Amino acid sequence: MGSDRYSVRSQGALRVAAAAVALLTLVGCTSDPELEQATVTPANAYTAIVEWEIERSEPVLDAAGNVEAPVIYLAAGAGGTVDVSVQADVVANIDGAAVIRFTDDARDARDEELENIPVKDNGIMILIDEFEPDQAKVEVRIMRYQSIDDNGTWILQMTSTIDGTAVSSAILATE
Repeated sequence: MGSDRYSVRSQGALRVAAAAVALLTLVGCTSDPELEQATVTPANAYTAIVEWEIERSEPVLDAAGNVEAPVIYLAAGAGGTVDVSVQADVVANIDGAAVIRFTDDARDARDEELENIPVKDNGIMILIDEFEPDQAKVEVRIMRYQSIDDNGTWILQMTSTIDGTAVSSAILATE
C-alpha cells in the first residue's frame, strides 16, 4: 500500500511539473516580438518590374550573336525624379542582369530623329505610375515602350514575401 501512495504523489508531481512547463511555454511565446509582414517598397517594386521585363523579353544579341544585358530605362509616370536611394537599390539588386538608366523625361530615352521613335540603345522604357507602397500586395500600372509600334500599358500585381517582391500577375490593359 505504501507504494501506491508514492505512485500517486509521483503522478501529482509530474502533473504539476507538466503544467509549469506548459505555462512557461505559453508565456515565452506571447513575449516574442511580433513578426513584421513583408511589404512592397518602391525599390523592391522597381526591381520586380525590371526582373519581369527581363524574363518576358527575348535576349538581346550583339552583332556577333552574343547575349548582351538589355538596356532598360525607368521613369516615374508622372514625371519627376525617382528617389536616388531607390535608384541605387534597383541598380544593386539587378547587379548586371540589365543596364538600368533612370530618366526624368521620357523623351530623353527615345531617339526622336528615327522614323518609329525607338528607345535609344535598342532598349525598353518603362514608365511607372505612382502606387501605394508598404503593403503586402500592390497594384502598379506601367507603360512599356520600345517604339511607336511596340508599346502597351500593363497592370502588374506585386506580392511581397520575406524573400523579396515579385510580379504575381500581369494584365495587358485594354485602353
